[in-house]
Amino acid sequence: MRKGIRVGLLIALLWLGAAILLVRISSRPVVHAAAIVCAGIAATTLPDLDLLLPIGHRSALTHSLLPLGLALFGRHWRPVMAGLAIGIGLHLAADAFPNAMRGFATVKLPGFGSLGVSGSYAWLGVQAVVATLAGAVLLAAALPIGLALSTALILILIGVAYLFATDGGWWALTCYAAFGWIAVAQSRRRRST
Repeated sequence: MRKGIRVGLLIALLWLGAAILLVRISSRPVVHAAAIVCAGIAATTLPDLDLLLPIGHRSALTHSLLPLGLALFGRHWRPVMAGLAIGIGLHLAADAFPNAMRGFATVKLPGFGSLGVSGSYAWLGVQAVVATLAGAVLLAAALPIGLALSTALILILIGVAYLFATDGGWWALTCYAAFGWIAVAQSRRRRST
């Protein structure tokens, strides 16, 4: 494995460690906002931990909502889970637009093999949307509204920067922008009626 990938994953784990430490040392909302941002940064890379494990790249275990299962263990971890969900959503959205969906790019289910082209697109797309929505809900639950909006803005900027620099990111960014535009248009339409 290339040294750069290992270094990137180590840095991601350090960001995740910082997020966990922040949540453990303080219950102040601004500290939790910082934890959300740290976890979001970490999660843009963390699904690729499968490169270090004997489960194959684009494993359904790491390229899914499964890592967010920790959110079930208590409210205390909501800030970390909010950031992880948003970052994983960004990563999976970019992975949904590979140069070609074959071989290395397809999602693998351990014990069963590749999900194939259509299955991989569906898996990544659904997981990306659900992860992003779960992250938004957890973010809103973890912080007061003003701080949640500020934190969301920071994560949007991080997401745009990540998607600009990542293979497949331009298409994912276009999809996020389209869904955002639709949501704003629907919200305005509801307010005017």
